[in-house]
Amino acid sequence: MTKASSSSSARHASPKNGRQLAVVSVLLACVLFSTSATGRAYLDFPGSSISVGAWRVFLGGIGLAAYAAIRYGTSGLRRLVKIPIVWVMALAVLAYQISFFIGAARIGVAMGTLGALATAPFFAGVLGWIVGTGKPTAVWAVSTAMGVVGLALITGVSEVRDNLGFFAVFISGVMYAVFTVFGVRLTRTHDVTGVEVLGAAFGIGAVLSLPIVLFTSAWINSALLVGFVLYIGLATTALGYILFGNGLTHLNPGTVSTLTLAEPVLATLMGVYILGEVMNLRGWIGCAVIIGALALLGIVESRTPTKSNLETSNA
Repeated sequence: MTKASSSSSARHASPKNGRQLAVVSVLLACVLFSTSATGRAYLDFPGSSISVGAWRVFLGGIGLAAYAAIRYGTSGLRRLVKIPIVWVMALAVLAYQISFFIGAARIGVAMGTLGALATAPFFAGVLGWIVGTGKPTAVWAVSTAMGVVGLALITGVSEVRDNLGFFAVFISGVMYAVFTVFGVRLTRTHDVTGVEVLGAAFGIGAVLSLPIVLFTSAWINSALLVGFVLYIGLATTALGYILFGNGLTHLNPGTVSTLTLAEPVLATLMGVYILGEVMNLRGWIGCAVIIGALALLGIVESRTPTKSNLETSNA
């Protein structure tokens, strides 16, 4: 089998199996995503949020672009970098990472993750409807509502009064929705996989982040700090978004963003058991509500093909 034919086969796998694996892939990605801010808080790293976010995009972009080129060839990447919306995605990727770490540093890991991802499903579902990647369904609405309620129960009424912190995580949620929605759209209009789209967007993001990396990294002065940077860049970003990209290939954008509500649940659990944060009964009930929402969405997604899946199966 030639490289081109194997690439085509990878893009047109069994719709049912592809969707089931996509749900699992997104949830595994969330496991990796949830460790980035928690790890930074636990190890008390001295680097600024801007620097940490830039390093994550820089190394993650190199890893994602390299994987996409090896796995699928370079033709898809070459086509994608010429598309203006991919550059918009690249800016959104960089803005998401930086604003997320700013918010998490100012208002806490659990609240920062909540602020970013609780807003993402709503914006992703609505924006996806506008650009034609999928009309929000009743299941999406119910599961998203359950997820937001669960997250509200986890955090309760916050005593934090940091407007910049909350604004930063709100921006990160919007940016997250932007690259999720347009990532899904490109997989359906340009015959490329989600990994190729993310490889192109993060690859451009790596170039854009290089000046920040060069001028804000004096804090990286030990093996431990080097190891942390490599981990958040190659593991939580490159590997995480390879898994996430599989979700973009087979699922609706609102669904992908709703599945990522697993991330703040995991971040909260890590806060309790690793950072020593206190979780009350209401918080544990919130975790149970979110798990129920994810189970509902995962079951439905594994059984209901999207428009692109139908087109593939009928081709």
